[in-house]
Amino acid sequence: MANVGETVAKYVGHKVSKVRWIPQVQGQLNPSETFVTGGWDDQINKLSIWKVEEPIGDSAAAFNVTNEPKLLCETNYTGDVTDIECIDSGRILVSSSTGSVSLFHYSSKHQSIRLEHEWSTLHHIGSRGCSCTCLSTNSSSAEVVSAGEDGQINVLQLDQRHPVRTIDSADSTTINNITFTKSHEVAAVTFGGQLKVWDLRQPSDKPGRTMLLSGDRVSLLCVDKHPTQPHLLAAGGQDGVLSIWDMRQELYPVTLLEAHAAEIWEVRFHPLSPDNLFTCSEDGSLWHWDGASVAVQSTTGYPGASKSHFSGFSNGAGVGGGYDNISPWLSVDATKHRMETFSLLPYNRLSINSLDIQSRHLLSGSDCEAILLSKILS
Repeated sequence: MANVGETVAKYVGHKVSKVRWIPQVQGQLNPSETFVTGGWDDQINKLSIWKVEEPIGDSAAAFNVTNEPKLLCETNYTGDVTDIECIDSGRILVSSSTGSVSLFHYSSKHQSIRLEHEWSTLHHIGSRGCSCTCLSTNSSSAEVVSAGEDGQINVLQLDQRHPVRTIDSADSTTINNITFTKSHEVAAVTFGGQLKVWDLRQPSDKPGRTMLLSGDRVSLLCVDKHPTQPHLLAAGGQDGVLSIWDMRQELYPVTLLEAHAAEIWEVRFHPLSPDNLFTCSEDGSLWHWDGASVAVQSTTGYPGASKSHFSGFSNGAGVGGGYDNISPWLSVDATKHRMETFSLLPYNRLSINSLDIQSRHLLSGSDCEAILLSKILS
């Protein structure tokens, strides 16, 4: 288990719907110190840029004193912020409950943020605009996808004022989340409890694959791709269940894990140590799932063979991890009663709407009108 230091709460005066770390300038090796937050449930919402100074020393006390985030700049935003994607250190994409997608430019030199371009009312039901629920960016190109309550997917190019492609009938229900799994492939989770995959090179609007939860149709709300094994996806459900999907398998998830008492709003693999996974929920909880110990058990044949380490940044994919390509997320069924989970905010009761993690900093945003920042010490 990672040793998590004390959590710093920065009260911001509005509900926080999304939090994202802003990438460092290309060539910088240190973790980013800046992040962006979006608000919701106000008549005029805020898009804000923050900075957190690295503390001197690793003690929780030093962290509490020196690590409270500082507001650098902010701008008003129309509608609820429903998703944020940081393309690089200066370009930030934001989606709105009005159905629009906006591209903002952030200048670290001038500590300012300005609107660069807006794709208005991309999503609508009839003549009425509806929420653009999610975004995903393609790391290998300037391509972006948006999806919404209308069940539609738009493919955008940053240098084009209009969508370059629209999949009108991607789903008959709301698409709750979408992610690029390959440079030409996206996976989306829907209100109807399906996981659908499209190859954007193909002219057909029909998904290449459709997978679903067995039994009752429970909405899937969020999805994340394993950073080193892109065929593995983790999804969170309306019923609080965490599901693991192997894209090499057809139809059903390979693992279902009882998790939260209410909706899972976001799920994230640690980008450098994906045997560790984080979820946040409507029930006010923020969980760390420690799959590293499961990976150790899977290779040794008995539990407790060695202590799992966050500091080793093992990836569970045979790249310096020593697990012979056995993913704990595929072997967890046999050992699920031994998988360790840790509640990082045990006394919180209001919804944790969003989380993001980089290196040793875990960021989350809440309906308690606060940004929450935790440091992983070891």
